[in-house]
Amino acid sequence: MNAFELTSSLQICIFADALEPLQLAAQDLAHDIQKATGGAVTPPLVQNLPTHDGIVVRILPEDFPNEAVENYHLHSESGNILYIDGSDMRGCIYGIYAFSADFLHVDPCYLWTQIPVRRLESFRWENIERQAGSPAIRYRGVFINDEDLLTGWEIGGPRHTEYKYYHTVISRNTARRVAETLIRMGYNLAIPASFVDIRNPEEEMLLEEFSRRGFILTMHHVEPLGVSAFGFDNYWRAKGLQKEFSYFSDPDALREVWCDSIRRWSKYPEVIWQLGLRGRGDRPFWEAGKAPDSDEERAAVIAKAIHEQKELVLRLTNDQNAVFSTTLWGEGSIFNRRGLLKISPDIITVFSDNCAGWRLQDDFFEAPNDPSANYGVYCHHAIICGTHLAQAIGVRDFHNVLYNAMSQRKLCYAIFNSSNVREFIYGMNGTAKITVSPSDFSPENYLHEWVERHFSSNQDEICQCYRDYFGAFEKNARDVAICNDGLMIHRCNQSLQKIIKGDRGETVKTAKTNMFFESLSDMFPDVSDMQDHLQRLERQEERMAKINRQAKEIQSSLSQEEASFLYAQLIYPSGLYRYFCHCEHECQLALCAFQKGDDETMKSHLAEAKHALKEYESLIPAYLTGQYVHWYDGCQKVDYRQTVDMLQKLLGSI
Repeated sequence: MNAFELTSSLQICIFADALEPLQLAAQDLAHDIQKATGGAVTPPLVQNLPTHDGIVVRILPEDFPNEAVENYHLHSESGNILYIDGSDMRGCIYGIYAFSADFLHVDPCYLWTQIPVRRLESFRWENIERQAGSPAIRYRGVFINDEDLLTGWEIGGPRHTEYKYYHTVISRNTARRVAETLIRMGYNLAIPASFVDIRNPEEEMLLEEFSRRGFILTMHHVEPLGVSAFGFDNYWRAKGLQKEFSYFSDPDALREVWCDSIRRWSKYPEVIWQLGLRGRGDRPFWEAGKAPDSDEERAAVIAKAIHEQKELVLRLTNDQNAVFSTTLWGEGSIFNRRGLLKISPDIITVFSDNCAGWRLQDDFFEAPNDPSANYGVYCHHAIICGTHLAQAIGVRDFHNVLYNAMSQRKLCYAIFNSSNVREFIYGMNGTAKITVSPSDFSPENYLHEWVERHFSSNQDEICQCYRDYFGAFEKNARDVAICNDGLMIHRCNQSLQKIIKGDRGETVKTAKTNMFFESLSDMFPDVSDMQDHLQRLERQEERMAKINRQAKEIQSSLSQEEASFLYAQLIYPSGLYRYFCHCEHECQLALCAFQKGDDETMKSHLAEAKHALKEYESLIPAYLTGQYVHWYDGCQKVDYRQTVDMLQKLLGSI
């Protein structure tokens, strides 16, 4: 037994040859100790081994099993020395943050909670002995996608796309905040934005900031080899030329941009090369121009592109150990399920969910399982047509999905779409832990640990509020929630647009029929049974109202910071869903009345829908406090204000 104490003479030893990600983690440790001791201990970073009163960070692969990945060992020894040993650089980094989280009680999410680090009652531990082996899933990542709130919060540099959105990049300060949080959580892989055109310095900044934190970099599936249609256009525009974005019609033009992108990306120490072929935006390639008509031929074009992309990377980087992935999203999942698109086993085949994290697409279960292949999953904490402004998928749901997936296929890769981060830190922190060791993870224990870390009283009641909140969502026969924020606002707008256009035809249906949407059917569930759908909205609204009341009763007994965090985690989200449910309920009834020619009843329902959104708007100021005053400045992707405008227009015209 060797005690360890944080003393005023404490030093942190980090050797001179340590790479920047490890240096930054050591700096974070010094700051964490200062915060956790209330400034009583402010350890300097030194390069010489201390004889006493020190924390020593060492990469010692020989002390760990062969082929160990990201292992660490914390152990206190005589002389008041704490060793943080790692099998590799990231092992040391995760060991540092494990000490910060578990012994200093510094929350990995502290940059987002607005809860100050609490001063430790004691700076001494009788013995420290902690080990962690290799994670169950080798590559564990986060995708910062549909990041409208982040880009509006602190304005970054320009981005050049033809999308309605994505005209600016998140700021460097925000990128650093996100990267630090994710590495503290335990992720090692990142797609740092919806689009990254590496030729634009403002966008490459994102790669720089995540790489310097020790992340493996990879690409959005709409940007194979880092090239989207927009990046392609920018490349040729800079040369004063206009080329067709088509591997089918003009492969030489696309090949040139691929090669340029490979050379630029290859300067980063760790990259997983995303392979595939997509069209403009997140659409099939054949929608962008001339292409084959049959699915067999289309799948063959994709397969040919994947093979060529892989060969280009191997030739241009001369890295025979390069890691490749391809994501089966949309049409890719359909082709794979039908056996039309065969992926080489040395490429990580990434299966997608087709909703907000509640289940994987059917091809995961139906496609052949090659024991020699490596597989991955792409899941959503956030998705634009579902959960964007508030969390909805509980950690228990994610654990079920991931645990079951790992029991069926050999997974080495998992990445989570997490949008603007703030709304999803509870789930993001949970999935980081699940992917390290799903068999040891307990959703219930995680919930209690989360609540105990963030709230000093009423912990049992707050735990129950979390359970009730994540259990409040109405689900269809496929166990997929169908009343999520993005979907409800979308259906409200559809109904209102039909009224504005004078369309007295059928009620709104969100189910799609073409092949691309067939694979994403759970994202656009059929609500044509309007009576059933209205009842679902009523039930979910009632549950959310109850949770909202219960959480508000607890709030008054908490400190100001904890009360604000409870508001952000439960009170605001349950209020949002309460009023969004009511708004959609009334918009659907208004459309039904309109179709029957009952304008008076329609007007009454429209007024009620408008009132629901005004009630929702009254919740927003308390959500935009402290550092989040400008959080909704860039709110565009689920734009409830468009719904308000249409309601006002209709009510003013009747």
